[in-house]
Amino acid sequence: MDIENKTEPIEQPHDKGYKRIFLKKRNFIYFLRKYIQVDWINDIDENDLVPIKTKHISADFTQTESDVIYKLKFQDREIIFYTLLELQSTVDYTMPFRLLKYMVALLNWVFEDTPQNVRELASYRLPVIFPIILYNGANSWTAAKSFKEYSKGFESFGEYLIDFKYVLFDLNRRDAETIETAKQLLDIVFRLDSTQGRTDMINAAAAASEQSKQMSDDDKEDLYDWIEHIWLTKVTDKSKKSQILDNFRKGDKERMESGLSILMQKEREEAKLEGIKEEKITRAKSLLDVLDIETIIKKFELTDEEVTLLKLKEAK
Repeated sequence: MDIENKTEPIEQPHDKGYKRIFLKKRNFIYFLRKYIQVDWINDIDENDLVPIKTKHISADFTQTESDVIYKLKFQDREIIFYTLLELQSTVDYTMPFRLLKYMVALLNWVFEDTPQNVRELASYRLPVIFPIILYNGANSWTAAKSFKEYSKGFESFGEYLIDFKYVLFDLNRRDAETIETAKQLLDIVFRLDSTQGRTDMINAAAAASEQSKQMSDDDKEDLYDWIEHIWLTKVTDKSKKSQILDNFRKGDKERMESGLSILMQKEREEAKLEGIKEEKITRAKSLLDVLDIETIIKKFELTDEEVTLLKLKEAK
């Protein structure tokens, strides 16, 4: 069953990359068992998971929401795993309320999809929703982790409040050794996504290339696709990107490392030049009322168009 939305979501490439991996049940089960580590999860069988294709139903949802939802019959209970892929650089402090809206929408869909004569029984119960957030931002997660903490003055009302907690998987603050010692697709993707700096990036890529030799063809293609469209998304030179991917597929560690090094060096140089240009523009801006255009162009090595544009912006 689908939960339909009036608006079409605009997912980001990072969201789609993870979503593709998590929508394969074996990867999601592996994630739950290794990284969530709730005792009863070990008793879950992959065949018992049923993916729910979902698009948020509220017309006022203007932001893209990327999620992976599975339904599970476990013993005498029904559990819905709601996994939100919060793959952005900043912390969203409205998260408790966002989750509440998504969970209520999901429960409403379940309720409406249940025959009336069944849901009116005294024994009828809604399923449990197990919310998980996958976060890979640079900043530590500081948003409230329970809904009651998002309610002003919650301390005074005890148990008479709406409340739930969510599980936070903060990729950049996980034990690196736990990720690096395993060789499953998800471990490799997590390792690549948490790289910091040139040396770490090259080492992670070399290890991933070696580990991919033991993967199934299906996992290999998912890894190659993730590297091309997610990990190397900032590489704008298509021919260089293609060469890196080709060397990765071949397991040519030396050429792959060389290609990454050259690209990263080029990016650093471009960033440095951009920084120098921005500094010149800032300094020129402070002297617009003191110096004439010709002097500013010569002094700061700017073009006539750049200085004219500066003056127009300053006049607004």
